[in-house]
Amino acid sequence: MTTGIDAVRQRIAASSAAEVVDAALARAREIADLGAFTALTDRAEGGAGPLAGVPLAVKDNLDTLDLPTTGGTPALRGSRPGRDQHAVARLRAAGAAVIGKTNLHELALGITSNNAAFGPVRNPHDPSRSAGGSSGGSAVAVATGVVPVALGTDTGGSVRVPAAHCGLVGLRPTVGRWGTGATVPISSTRDTAGVLATSVADAALVDELVTGEPAAHLGDRPLRLGVPRTGYYDDLHPDVAATAQRALDRLADAGAELVEVRVADAHELDAMCGFPIVFFEIARELPAYLATLPGPERRLTLADVLAQVASPDVRGALELAAGGSVTEEVYRENLAVRERLRASYAAALAPEDGPRLDALVYPTVPLPAPPVGDDDTTELNGRQVPVFLTTIRNTGPGSTGGMPSISLPAGATATGLPIGVSLEALPGDDGVLLAVAGRVEPVLAGS
Repeated sequence: MTTGIDAVRQRIAASSAAEVVDAALARAREIADLGAFTALTDRAEGGAGPLAGVPLAVKDNLDTLDLPTTGGTPALRGSRPGRDQHAVARLRAAGAAVIGKTNLHELALGITSNNAAFGPVRNPHDPSRSAGGSSGGSAVAVATGVVPVALGTDTGGSVRVPAAHCGLVGLRPTVGRWGTGATVPISSTRDTAGVLATSVADAALVDELVTGEPAAHLGDRPLRLGVPRTGYYDDLHPDVAATAQRALDRLADAGAELVEVRVADAHELDAMCGFPIVFFEIARELPAYLATLPGPERRLTLADVLAQVASPDVRGALELAAGGSVTEEVYRENLAVRERLRASYAAALAPEDGPRLDALVYPTVPLPAPPVGDDDTTELNGRQVPVFLTTIRNTGPGSTGGMPSISLPAGATATGLPIGVSLEALPGDDGVLLAVAGRVEPVLAGS
């Protein structure tokens, strides 16, 4: 079933919004074995507007007025914030009907969505495989046709990774573009809401409805795309490598100018500062979020949440954060390292001695979706590698720098597992990025 926004609008016109919402809820129950949802509404009603009656799913770390926001963690199972996160509010104002909350890696602190409290999210292309994370449930909700678009969050790749693993478009906006607050936080420096969709057009429409800013118009000029081979194209799964090269060949044949470029020390700088920033900020910002809740959860401490964490990998990360090893001084030093990372991206995309690039292009994830249960290590090219660090190798540096990025479907493995290719731009260039993605999308699809 075609699940883009226009197709859903046509079904609404042919029947009614209520019937379409009921069908979405029925479909959500049909795919329950994939673990996509943590909660479904009894009845969702949209309003007037460009998304009138269009069903929407929301990741369960974004606050919603009428549904719980659990963050996928036991301590918040009963939490009802009674408010909408900014993007949720804007899409409701455009008429969307929120049908439910989607499952995620616990506290969004991981990329497999193997949640020990709420169950794993399984890949619809192969249920023995991960859907990716942390926005795995949102990806599955779109990929299985429950909803045409779903909201997620992205701190280190959490929208783009499941988009790549499930064959979808996944947009990470510039940090702050889609609002702040009313979200179970990890890092205000890195967190952003984002969207999973079946097309760039739908992602661009959602971005415009959230921000009021349309995508840019590029005209017919050739695209200039940077190819950062060092670090981003190293040690890829053979099918990912072949897909990425095919994507580059198609882009060149379509007239794009491909420029070999280096984002100087991107991975090294990210390795230095990315996690310390997260550990310092979550220890400060999660308790601050809890204090804003209207229910008994407002009395929870970081230690209280940690005591109930069910997923071992998340427990380990949160213990590091709660241990206080990242002092204010160390945190400030790492923010300075982050500025060096941002400068590296600026030098690559907007060099002082040459024309500006429209975007970087690289494989979203170095390997296809790993098996469910590969939480610590997984196989790549005949050896065991750390699943988290390997998965976010390409998405992590730009996340730490606050860059906007979008993952597009680019092909599949021999066994049918989707592979994604990402475009990445400088902060604030979201409109151009979406316009570039709109040009690249049909090329990657071979049309």
